[in-house]
Amino acid sequence: MRYHLDLCKNVFGDGVYPEVDATNLYYGGSRFAGSKIVFTNGSQDPWRHASRQTSSSDMPSYVISCHNCGHGSDLRGCPQAPLNPEGNDKNCSSPDAVNKVRQQITDHMDLWLSECTEAERGWGSI
Repeated sequence: MRYHLDLCKNVFGDGVYPEVDATNLYYGGSRFAGSKIVFTNGSQDPWRHASRQTSSSDMPSYVISCHNCGHGSDLRGCPQAPLNPEGNDKNCSSPDAVNKVRQQITDHMDLWLSECTEAERGWGSI
């Protein structure tokens, strides 16, 4: 934790320091309240250690690991290109890994949205 706090200070300067305790209190820290959350952890993502590494029954979420993926490549494409959200597979060392992760995210979101739709249908019969 000290490393990340020092990094923040080095990047943003004195006077800008995260309120870690307040943030953890507000969002629940490692015991956050939420479900149906996808955590993707790329092996080349420097922030992967700050992410959830495992899922448990008391905190339902889905954890995906992506070998040779960087920060945000699951959402922004590979390599990251702000003007080209799909990325460019010619410049990607592992486009299949990124595409597999993207498909897993899509599958889970489709499942969760279908559960919402089914629950909504039940309200109409009351």
